[in-house]
Amino acid sequence: MTSTLGRPVRHTPSEDDQLDSERFRILIAAATRVPAVTIAFVATLVVTTMVAVNSDLTGIYAAIAGTWLALHQVTLTIDGTSLGVLPLLPTALIVWQAARASAAAVDATIDHTEQNLTLQDALRIIAATIAGPLVITVVALVVMQDAAGVLPVAPPNAAAALAWVTGLYLLAAVLGVGSRTWQVVCRRYDIPEWLVLSLRPAVRALLSMFLMGGVLTAVGMALSWTTMGDLLERGGGVVGVLGLTVLSILYLPNVFFGSSSILAGSTVQFGDVRLSLFEASGGDLPALPVLAAIPAGPAAAFWPVMLAVPATVGALAGRFVAQRVLQAQADGVPVRSADASLTILATAAQTGIAIALLTWAAGGPLGIFGIVGSNWWLTGVLVFAWVGLLGLITAQLLMWREGKFVAAQTVDDEYDADEYDDDEYDDDEYDTDEYDDEHDDLDHDDDDTDGEVKAIEGPDTDDADDADDADDTGTDGDPNVIEAEVVALEDDESDVEESDTDESDTAADAGTGRGASGVVDGEVEDKRKKGGD
Repeated sequence: MTSTLGRPVRHTPSEDDQLDSERFRILIAAATRVPAVTIAFVATLVVTTMVAVNSDLTGIYAAIAGTWLALHQVTLTIDGTSLGVLPLLPTALIVWQAARASAAAVDATIDHTEQNLTLQDALRIIAATIAGPLVITVVALVVMQDAAGVLPVAPPNAAAALAWVTGLYLLAAVLGVGSRTWQVVCRRYDIPEWLVLSLRPAVRALLSMFLMGGVLTAVGMALSWTTMGDLLERGGGVVGVLGLTVLSILYLPNVFFGSSSILAGSTVQFGDVRLSLFEASGGDLPALPVLAAIPAGPAAAFWPVMLAVPATVGALAGRFVAQRVLQAQADGVPVRSADASLTILATAAQTGIAIALLTWAAGGPLGIFGIVGSNWWLTGVLVFAWVGLLGLITAQLLMWREGKFVAAQTVDDEYDADEYDDDEYDDDEYDTDEYDDEHDDLDHDDDDTDGEVKAIEGPDTDDADDADDADDTGTDGDPNVIEAEVVALEDDESDVEESDTDESDTAADAGTGRGASGVVDGEVEDKRKKGGD
């Protein structure tokens, strides 16, 4: 919920958390939605089936009650024959729908209260999810007890029936509520990160084993296609064939889990038939088309090669865990490298427990055939070993390889940095040489310039000498004249000014005259000498 300003509105839960009318309506919906839909579907199916086979409708209530119990894996006894191997597919659909109803109740409660789900509300939703089916189960047990006097049915074990129903809907409620609150719960109770990371790979490993069991079943059915056709023909008509086909589809999950147990290395027993990757003994089987996938035997020599399937599942789980741990470390999550091992062990434990429970639920007593199903505890141990061992090896190898890669990258970076420094030094050295060469060129140019200056000064001096000689022919070889000419090149302007200002001073200073006036002074001195003479 948001306010008019677009900010989320979260109120602190009040201490007086009373059950108002809206919460009561939500709980009623959670308690009755799935049971009501299931009973309606069962009643429709039972009535349609009885009408299709022209059966008497006298035992319709007992049939509906018995079907309800069978959908929840409660063992039934009909005409002295125990039926404990019940299809898992409809049970899985019921649990899934109940989990969705619980999640919807959580969402409705949060929208109504405009606050986070409280523990009390969560417990109410879980209790409501279980309470509705328990009421219908009690009614079904009463109906079966009454029908036992007139029909060839025995009342089932009430404690086992209530336990099955409670367990299934408790699982559904926990899944539904947990799907909305698991993050808050993990933060509040400080669940270790490695345990949180183990949930997803455990689900992936379980689904992988289940799907590979389905592949093995499909291969067996394809190889026994003729036998399947013969079993379907025993239906005696369209209705019979349709019934056998639907029944085979409902039992597919049971067969898949049996095949998964075989792939893990365990043994499946069906009366006198024993089947594993190492042995296969023949015997009588019920006329159910899906059971045509069971080979008659003996075991082929290449069957043990299929142990690579659980090994691959374990290796993939280890790879997934290693990637998740490395990604968590890259994101700054406080996950240690040793947590990968804990995650793998938790994944293996969850996968082993889950497949053991599902394998146990897929089997049970079946009349003259005795106990039918896989060795569930051995299946759980083997799956735990495969996933744990191969997962640990794969995860540690990947973590080690990543560590080596990071170390090599660090060394390469340092090497590149050193190489860059060397190159920079070489560039400086190269620039210094160029700088020296440039200065050498400049010095050479200066020398040339000096030469040019000297070359220019030479002719100018000679020209000046020639001009002086032409002007003053009587002074050849006079040292005073030569000195005056040299000084004239150095400072012409100043001496000219002195010469114009005071002629008497220049005549007195003829021996030390400056500039061009030295020549004039010499001439004046000559004239005076001549006058004196």
